[in-house]
Amino acid sequence: KDLKPEYPGHLIALDTIEKFINGTRRYVITFEDIYTRSAFAWATKSHASKAAEEFFELCLKVFPYSFNFLWALTDNGSEFKKHFSERLKELHLTHCHTYPKTPKMNAHVERFNRTIQDDWIDWRIADLADPDKFNHALMDYLIFYNTRRVHFAFQNKLSPAQFMLQWQAKQPIILNMPQESRIGWHYTTARFSFLGLV
Repeated sequence: KDLKPEYPGHLIALDTIEKFINGTRRYVITFEDIYTRSAFAWATKSHASKAAEEFFELCLKVFPYSFNFLWALTDNGSEFKKHFSERLKELHLTHCHTYPKTPKMNAHVERFNRTIQDDWIDWRIADLADPDKFNHALMDYLIFYNTRRVHFAFQNKLSPAQFMLQWQAKQPIILNMPQESRIGWHYTTARFSFLGLV
């Protein structure tokens, strides 16, 4: 309740949207970084914790500050138990749960759920029958959402990507690791490929 994120990845929130298509259930798992409002979503046929774990692995790859993940906020849904919870423990993340029937405790991701449904999912509901096709098209919307759509949290002037770039420009060190671990990194091929120079 009182946790206020102080940097990208400090507090992330996840939730699930459930839809019915021709009597079949489909799920869209959603992710939001509370500090930057960066969001990601993925459709799946399964409501199992393995599906949530696989989605979280995608979030680790997509979100640029995933090495900073510290707190994960979810509801008490079964998809956020077993495999998902075990993965958070492996990464030494603190898994916080909302109280039952209190969506306001996870208000940011609930707001994203509403936005993505109003702006995109409800217009492409038939595509959810084939989650692969749906996810392929969803990526275009998520790129728009994260890079071009301005957000109320930033006085309707910045997108999440623009906010992250401004935040990063003010940081003396972008890597969350001890100084002795960073020594020499500037001269490795990993850095040059990261910067697109290889």
